Amino acid sequence: MLKKKKLKFNFLFYDYETFGLNPKKDRIAQFACIRTDINLNIIESPTVFYCKLPNDYLPDPKSTIIHNISPYLVNLKGLQENKFANYINKIFSYPNTCILGYNNINFDDEFSKFLFYRNFYDAYSWFWKNNNSRWDILNLVRVCYVLRPNGILWPKINNIPIFNLQKIATLNNIIRYYNAHDALSDVYTTISVAKLIKKKQPLLYEYFLKYRNKKKLIKIINFSKIQILIHISNIYKNKNNNINCITPLFWHPKNKNILIVFNLIKNINNFLEILKNKNQLNKENIFSYIKFINFSKSPLIMPISILKKIDIQRLNFNIIFYINNFIKLKKNFFKIKKIIKLSLIKFNQIYTETNIFNVDEQLYKNFFSNTDLLKFQQIHDKKFININLSKNFFKDKRANILLLKYKARNFPFILNEVEQKQWNRYQKNIFNKNFLDNYILEIKKLLKNQLCKKKILVLKNLLKYTKYLYKKLI
Repeated sequence: MLKKKKLKFNFLFYDYETFGLNPKKDRIAQFACIRTDINLNIIESPTVFYCKLPNDYLPDPKSTIIHNISPYLVNLKGLQENKFANYINKIFSYPNTCILGYNNINFDDEFSKFLFYRNFYDAYSWFWKNNNSRWDILNLVRVCYVLRPNGILWPKINNIPIFNLQKIATLNNIIRYYNAHDALSDVYTTISVAKLIKKKQPLLYEYFLKYRNKKKLIKIINFSKIQILIHISNIYKNKNNNINCITPLFWHPKNKNILIVFNLIKNINNFLEILKNKNQLNKENIFSYIKFINFSKSPLIMPISILKKIDIQRLNFNIIFYINNFIKLKKNFFKIKKIIKLSLIKFNQIYTETNIFNVDEQLYKNFFSNTDLLKFQQIHDKKFININLSKNFFKDKRANILLLKYKARNFPFILNEVEQKQWNRYQKNIFNKNFLDNYILEIKKLLKNQLCKKKILVLKNLLKYTKYLYKKLI
């Protein structure tokens, strides 16, 4: 690895293969990364390693036959999750690093956050501290297709663009590294796609590299005037070319990274009718007209003037509708803004009481206090052995419950008698007979499909692993 003091601005391309699609519940199977300089030249040898499965989790069987990684493989070659988290945290924390991948912001980065949360690392500082940042090549691909598509071949189905990494790579003859659903192969391919866009559309590449930064991007938002802006995102779906017009309303009262905007694809006249009828002022109606744009996720927001006439025609973009809708919004802007702000407070998300069954999913319930964050270091220094969990070592209840799970998953031999009984009850509750019977049935159904020998072997290994847990826990 490179020494911190020698690092200039660099990209860290990374990818996970996971045992499911839910970052709150599912676990990482494989990690791969490659570091490059600002010109996308590789400056460090690739890094690849696996993560062992915790003793209170079973993979999604469908995921195992996508990447062909079995529990036996990760448990043989992998690191315990606490060490896995430690290594990744160190890799991510090198100064002047832009951390990126392909769909990393909405997928891989979420797995990283929950990994760090479960293992007592700050879930956020890795992508802003030490002059670090993050970016997403999938976002770059989307905006390239919308604004400057020339020079690149675009896969489509029924004339709708498909932003699949493998399809883009194949169509543009980027096949040297491609082995679908292998983390290192995806990293190499992502670098090649980034190089392709940098070569074919250098001005677009440099513009959006610059505006990945929140401080730069925030300058586009000017609350001294009512604006119409372009927003490109997958939330608008491929059939709309991922493009929409928005009007900024205000920053979220509890999270200053989130901009609340009015979605101008929705007819303003319908919204005004809702405002006349108090019975219709419910969360579903109000929230259908707004979007939450997180500025820590490098959103693609730009002035409407960036759209050229040729772009509007090529995209079949109904700009007249948006402008007329915006004019109506301006006339009622302050009234609409007030109603939405009050509704946001009224319908604010309420989290259920934290317990051992849901604590892994409650990262976004609140930020940890600085006092608790400082205590995290004691966990990493293995001073938790003498911590009495019954005395609430942390101020935040989540951390106290997580500490029991952290010990049981990574250091089960240090659990005292009370903790061991609590953990056994928890395991038997989640791995009850009904759950395991249904899980085994799902594997057997998959085995009836026409599968290659490798996938059959992976499923049989998963079945064997599950039956081992079945005998042990029931």
